[in-house]
Amino acid sequence: MERVVNPGPIDHTLLLSQHEHKSELLWKAMVERWRLETHCFHLPFGEVTITLQDMQVLFGLHIDGDVVYIQDATRRIRPWRTLLETLTRCTIAPTDMDGASRVRIHSFTGYLRDQLQVDPIRDATPVERVESIARLYMLVILGDILFPNSSGNLISLQYLAFVDPIHDVGNFT
Repeated sequence: MERVVNPGPIDHTLLLSQHEHKSELLWKAMVERWRLETHCFHLPFGEVTITLQDMQVLFGLHIDGDVVYIQDATRRIRPWRTLLETLTRCTIAPTDMDGASRVRIHSFTGYLRDQLQVDPIRDATPVERVESIARLYMLVILGDILFPNSSGNLISLQYLAFVDPIHDVGNFT
């Protein structure tokens, strides 16, 4: 099997807030030390791996809580398109659907852009509208950023099970 290495960021001046950061050199050094077989970085002083605690510290992610497990969501037989409209007020054209539970991402991003250009969220915005927009953003984050599928442009509506009710979202890891 041929080893495929991510080439790193296109713009190697990624960390602009630091005065003289050389991210290209750092990236190359870390790629050379990554061992696919052990999923560790091999450094002169030993092996280093990224842990859940590292993710918590680096990204502020919650690591103690309920797990986002898609099979739990699929056990709840729901009409996903109807649930999407109920929770987010976003209506999807049948041509933007792929099967019963996957939607093209441009449908969501276009809807969010249009909604927020016409009526931006302000202090007086009703809570129901804020929650609808927040649910849709969370669906995009879950389905496109955290758990993307191989198509690269489809989001599973099954992640809606994790944003309803909205006050339970903080319980997930």
